[in-house]
Amino acid sequence: MHLMYIDESGNTASLSQDGSKFFVLTGCIIAEDDVLLIEENLREIKRKYYQDPDVEIKSNFLRYANPALTENSPLKLNSKEKYDELEAEVNQLLMRIPVMLLAVVINKEEYWKKYPAQNPYDIAYIFLLERFNKFLETQDVLGICIIDPREGRVEKHFIGDNLNMIHNRMRWEENSLWEKCPRIIEKLLFSQSDKTIGIQLADLYCYPIFNVYEYDNSNYWRYKEQTEPKLQRSPNGILKGWGLKVFPE
Repeated sequence: MHLMYIDESGNTASLSQDGSKFFVLTGCIIAEDDVLLIEENLREIKRKYYQDPDVEIKSNFLRYANPALTENSPLKLNSKEKYDELEAEVNQLLMRIPVMLLAVVINKEEYWKKYPAQNPYDIAYIFLLERFNKFLETQDVLGICIIDPREGRVEKHFIGDNLNMIHNRMRWEENSLWEKCPRIIEKLLFSQSDKTIGIQLADLYCYPIFNVYEYDNSNYWRYKEQTEPKLQRSPNGILKGWGLKVFPE
């Protein structure tokens, strides 16, 4: 069994409401046999720096933990030296743990030109689920999806019925919008990031992709070191369209 923990960067708000230009949905796939060790490794880092293995580590919390920055963070440290040590340890963890990433990037302006008033979350989830099913086929295993119920300005519980409907239909049906995904079992499961280390990891891997597209920052070090090496590729090494789907192209 493989678990795909899902989180996003950016938001689905309109550009006229100061919404982000891009919306990124990322799935962090972990084999069930690896979950416990990965959780223990991240909990040890939390215990070392915060004496609390249950503290939540998310990308924005971690970035603003730097005492040289004025932004608030529940992880704020008093020493720049300590912050550099924390950042290095988290970076090493993200590079070494056995996870696989899938990501969908939606250019909201171009998307709404083609599909006015459509929620970009829905199409991002469809693309992500199709890719997860293909991955499961290559491994000859089954999978479960676990998602954070919060999305910036929007509670996903309010769009949860629609997302659950899409999830369930994709398991059993094939149509012009999606391919059938029989390797994915169970309904879509919701779990808050502060209580789920897998979703915290998905968040840490997701933000670097958002940074690359939102700020046209292709050399962002967190993407190059942490995220890009974990994104799934085709058998001949192609990334775009496989582990990283950008839509519209």
